Amino acid sequence: MKLSLRHFILAAVALGATVVACDSGFDGSRLDQRPPETELAVRDTSLVDNLAGNTRLTSTVLVSWSGADPDGFIAGFEVRFFGTTEPSTGDWTYTTSNDSLVLLPIPRGERIADVRFEVRAIDNDGLVDPTPARTIFPIQNSPPSIRLGRFELPPDTTFPVISFSWEADDPEGRANLARIEISLNDSTTYVPLASDIEFVTLVGPIGVAQGSVDADIYTGRGFNRTSLTIPGLLLDAENTFYLRAVDQTDTTSVIERHTWYVKPQNGEVLFVNDYRKSTNPRVVAHHLDILQQYLPAGTPVDVWDLSLPFTTGSAGATPRSALLPPLADPTLNQTFARFKYMYWVSTATTDRITTNNLPFAAGSMDAFFDAGGKLLVHSPIALPADPEDAFNNSAILLMPISQLISFPDSLRPSLRLAFNAPLTATSPLPGVSEQMPELKSAGFQINTLPYIATGANVIPLYDARYRYVTRQGSRQGTWTGPSTIASISADRRVGLFAIPLINEQTGAKLLIGADDDPNAATRAIHLMLESLGFPR
Repeated sequence: MKLSLRHFILAAVALGATVVACDSGFDGSRLDQRPPETELAVRDTSLVDNLAGNTRLTSTVLVSWSGADPDGFIAGFEVRFFGTTEPSTGDWTYTTSNDSLVLLPIPRGERIADVRFEVRAIDNDGLVDPTPARTIFPIQNSPPSIRLGRFELPPDTTFPVISFSWEADDPEGRANLARIEISLNDSTTYVPLASDIEFVTLVGPIGVAQGSVDADIYTGRGFNRTSLTIPGLLLDAENTFYLRAVDQTDTTSVIERHTWYVKPQNGEVLFVNDYRKSTNPRVVAHHLDILQQYLPAGTPVDVWDLSLPFTTGSAGATPRSALLPPLADPTLNQTFARFKYMYWVSTATTDRITTNNLPFAAGSMDAFFDAGGKLLVHSPIALPADPEDAFNNSAILLMPISQLISFPDSLRPSLRLAFNAPLTATSPLPGVSEQMPELKSAGFQINTLPYIATGANVIPLYDARYRYVTRQGSRQGTWTGPSTIASISADRRVGLFAIPLINEQTGAKLLIGADDDPNAATRAIHLMLESLGFPR
């Protein structure tokens, strides 16, 4: 077959294309991998002379950077920083972030420094920018700050168990804090604590009446024992607590301080004066005398006065005593734990949770009872305005009371104990061979109520013969409801006596023996103390 010129040309072109398509090789060599480039957001290589007015930055600086790679992508960065007087060496820190809040170093004891900051990009092939981006930051140290926890300060007077809280900070960040320093009565010599401590309790010795002593230091609200002590705690004297923060450059904060009075703890018996009336001295002296008559001669009794502010007939919202520590735990708990016996005389414990002292204190006696503590409470019983409050009152849960009484709507919310009304002993005291004396009322009383004392852990000791009065006052009669006015817990930890012993105005006895013995009520209290295990 004869081919035309046109067919010949087309065939030649097709053959050439086939030859080219079969050739898989290319002339030339592959380009070398190229490293990435890095840039800082601060393009100036030194800010030392370029900040307005020669101002300096704080040592915590937010630094931003970026990177670009001509033949791949940026996998991460490495940063480092060091003083300009140091050699350009140091460990690089890897990051995938494009910025960081950096605490730049200031030499210890120095207030200013010039710090070189460098960053270099790393690409997906592991190549590192050989010319890191860099600048020099002129920085200055700012003093740290600290402030005492104002709502947790010790009251005006304490036993030698005192807690302080605080908040410390630093403009360069909390990491720039080196330590917290505390001192007692000396603003020049301090005890160092770790920078993260924000709470301490200082605990002085028992049995030292006065003078300067060392106090043990406990840290945290968990009352963690340390090996540290703080000197200079003054007993039976005024004290000043000094506090300051110190940063990594040894720059100190402004000194915080608090002044208060420290009572010594002389022994293991505590008498709590919670009788919050202006007639306080007569009633308290009578009960303190009863306690001291019972104890062995010379037994020290520590008195804690929680009577202020006084209450009056119209001051139902009088707050709790300001002499109670504001912190139940650990301060109040550890204060009680140092005693073994407590005699608590109060004007009120059951009617108001938020204003009475014992409901607050009762929740802080775990350590006291765990160590075998014994408590006698002398307090009248009154009903709360809201009956539900009785179920949330720690004092009621603590005392040997099963339940408060309730009144029919037709009766007044009070009962009367008439002259010569009998107080009948109902149960023998556990651990005591002598019988409780029969008593009777030597006056007319309307300021206390009986309560319910039933159950396995409550032993009723006295019933009183009360009389009721209707709301209109037109009818009265013998109260037939629960009439317990004294009881003790079956485990012999807590006792309660709810009838006043003397007239708070005149001092005349309100309870005497059924045989007119004027000391019978005192004897009854002594037998309760014996059953509880108070020392003889």
